[in-house]
Amino acid sequence: MRIRSTKPEFWKSKRIASVSWEDRLLLKGLESYVDDNGVGVDDVELIVTDVFPRDMFANPRETVARVSEGITRLTEAGLLHRYTSESDNLLYVAFWEEIQRIDKPGRGRYPRPDGTWHYKDSTIREGVARTPETLAPGTGEQGNRGTEEQGTSSSAIASDPEPEGTRPDVEELLNLLDEEIGRNGNRTPKRTKGNHDAIRLLIDRDGADPAQIANVIRWCQQDNFWKANILSATKLREKFGQLEAKMRSGNERPSSLSFSEERNQRANQQYLEYQQKFVEGGDDPWTQSSTQWQISS
Repeated sequence: MRIRSTKPEFWKSKRIASVSWEDRLLLKGLESYVDDNGVGVDDVELIVTDVFPRDMFANPRETVARVSEGITRLTEAGLLHRYTSESDNLLYVAFWEEIQRIDKPGRGRYPRPDGTWHYKDSTIREGVARTPETLAPGTGEQGNRGTEEQGTSSSAIASDPEPEGTRPDVEELLNLLDEEIGRNGNRTPKRTKGNHDAIRLLIDRDGADPAQIANVIRWCQQDNFWKANILSATKLREKFGQLEAKMRSGNERPSSLSFSEERNQRANQQYLEYQQKFVEGGDDPWTQSSTQWQISS
């Protein structure tokens, strides 16, 4: 078992919220169970021994059943990927490089679904919900080539199949983002497959409404801090939950203030609101949404 971190976005993720609290706990346990490349042996007995040792001792049959069912649900939700490499049954925690920052990663004992071994080498950027499949023998370029020969390339694992032709809703949002970025004097992003996929998945997988995406695009390109940081559709999707929350907050309206001045103003306003709510209503501040009390640095 290894020490892992948890990003604040975990608690606000729509995908995480789609699974039960019990499955979320199991997912956090699996993050400590897998190697630094996000891969572990898909063996429920090994998993429960590491993740739930006391439960296994108290009620082994129920523990094994609940963990086995939980792994299936996490796979169906796109949070785990189950596959085989040669004779090994393996599982990979989806979005691994995005959810974990490992300063001195060790070499993984098993390859990832795309055939890579090292942390940050993976081409996988999206979770997939599918039954266990076989990873072709070999690693690195050889492993990827073998996978492609069987019709399952790393790009196919990385994201949902892209529908044929262009989608008007995706193109409209990409055009809007280009216009807003260009209006600020920044270079417009290239129309790569990654940027197309980012908007498509933001709608289809994350459940974001196109009108709301458009509002967030306009808002972030007027904000002094975010307009310098949201310069592509992929970055927009990565930060969308945070942007949406800040846009909705009354303390995060775009202004002509510098970032440091705006941050101090937000802090003062939040403190005054906290005092008023706590004194008048007796509210516990820890019950509030985390985004309401977070000051960006």
